[in-house]
Parts: sequence; structure tokens; C-alpha cells
Amino acid sequence: MPPKALITGATGFIGSHLLETLVEKKWDITCLARPQSQTGAIEKMPVRIHRGHLDNQDVLESAVEGQDYIFHLAARIRPAPPEAYDRANHRLTRDLANACLRKNQEVKRFVYISSISVAGPTPPGQYFDETHSPNPASEYGRTKLKGEQALKEIWDKLPATIIRPPNVYGARQQETEILIGLIHKRIAPLLKDEGKSTSLIYIKDLIRGILLATESPEAQSQTYYLTDGEGYSWREIILTLKKIVLGNSFYLPIPENLIYSLAWLADILRAAGFRKLYFGRRVWNAMAKSRWLFSSSKAEKELAFRPHYKLDAGFKDMLRLRE
Repeated sequence: MPPKALITGATGFIGSHLLETLVEKKWDITCLARPQSQTGAIEKMPVRIHRGHLDNQDVLESAVEGQDYIFHLAARIRPAPPEAYDRANHRLTRDLANACLRKNQEVKRFVYISSISVAGPTPPGQYFDETHSPNPASEYGRTKLKGEQALKEIWDKLPATIIRPPNVYGARQQETEILIGLIHKRIAPLLKDEGKSTSLIYIKDLIRGILLATESPEAQSQTYYLTDGEGYSWREIILTLKKIVLGNSFYLPIPENLIYSLAWLADILRAAGFRKLYFGRRVWNAMAKSRWLFSSSKAEKELAFRPHYKLDAGFKDMLRLRE
């Protein structure tokens, strides 16, 4: 019998890639989705869709019953009132885990996809690991941390693992796709070189790491960062992609002050209801004015995790898949 798994957040960027991988592996998959979720892409796949309001205990209990694995990726990332963040990132995690305790005590692993936002920005030149105390700087990070804490309160009863991905890139990642579109038009944001400021991981490596943690006995009741092992400046990231797409041919650089003006405009358009844009001044400041550097040495040691894609190889693979 193939493994049975429930995925929340299967319509999102990471969730959709995890779903595709498990379908390729012939797993028996159920996707938990809100009534209003757009599930057209999922409906074309050999999976079940379990629809219902995610604050309904009966919906959660019926979804987890009989599953071997729970992959919890559903989250609120985009701007929202604090209550919406708490409901999606904290209470749903708590309620889904408690549903397992009531209806599926035989579950083999509950995998919670958290975020580096839980840790908060890192000091210049330092790479944080799992021993550093969390210090989130956003409501998203604070509520994801509360989700982790709710899980840790019961993981003596529930076999669980927490994964904190850094910035993830790959096919269907909105901001990367927008950047590729700009570069194809010979336009590239040109940021100042502020030194190494962010860790990254290519989506294929992240999915491999998640599955390694899922199937490893050592990963039970553990938290892991998964990165490609490097640190990058945003200027390096953009110029690497520009070189792959355009080579040494002509392009129009966009200076930093103009990018900030565009972030300000994005906030205005979102507030006016014209466009639902993730990018804005909050995202810009977190990206360009803070450092997010993390070490995946624990995953390398305990899970034998080794990234297959550094930045150049990841971008090339992503562009190959888009052709």
C-alpha cells in the first residue's frame, strides 16, 4: 500500500511542488482546501480534495483520520490584520495537531513548514542555527512561532518535525517569475552591494530535504533550517539571473531609489484594492535592509542533507523548466 498523506496549502508555491513530487512517487494524497480555494490545477491530478472551513474541528478531524503523514504548509503570508495571521498561522497549526491526537494517534509524522521569519533578522556576518532563540520582527513571524510552540507542547505525544526554509526560489514563485519577466525585457533592479544578506534554497532541494526529515527517525521532535549552504547579496542574485538570461548584452538597470518608489506605489495600489501585491515597503525593507543568514549544518549532520543546486544551477534548471 502506498503511503497516505494529507497536505494543507497544496495550492501554494511550496505545497504545489511537494504535491507533484508525492504524486510522482505514487503516494495516496488528500489535499485539505478551503471552500473558496482555487483548486483547478489540483483537480487534474490523481488526488482527493477535502474541502471545508479550516476553523471547523469536524473538518480537520475527518481530514487527518487514516493518514500516515501530515504536511502542514497552509499559512497567511500576505498583509493582513493580526487576527487573520493568528488564525491561519497559529490556531490552524494547533487545531490540526490536536485533531491528530483525537482521531489519528497512529500518524507517523506531522511536518510543519515554518519560516526563518520565526528567527528574525541576523546580525551582520553571522549565520544563525537552531540553537539561537527566536526573535521575530513581524506579525507573520510571531504567529508562525506560536504555531511552532503549539506543536512543541504536544510533540511528546505527536511525532512532529519543524522545517524553517529561507527564501525559496523556483518555478511558480511569484517574485522570481516577475524578476525573470523584467530581465527578459532587458530591465534589472540594480541594488547596492551590501554584502551577503540572505540564504536561499532551490525548490527541488527544499522538497528533498522535507522528505528526508519526514522519513528520518532522528528528525522526530526536531527543528531544521534547510539552505543551499551559501550566503548571497541581492545584487549577486539579480546579476546571476541577468547573466543567465541575457549574457553580456544590453540591459537597463533600475536604481534602488526607484525600486523603493515602486514599493511605495505597490502599497497604494493594494490599499486601494486595485492589485493584490505582496511586494511593498515592508517586503522591501525586510529584503534589502535586513540580513537573513542561516546554517543548515544540523540537517547535513543528522539527515545527510546535501543541496544539489547552488544559485547558478538552480536558476538554470528553473529556466529550463519554463521553456
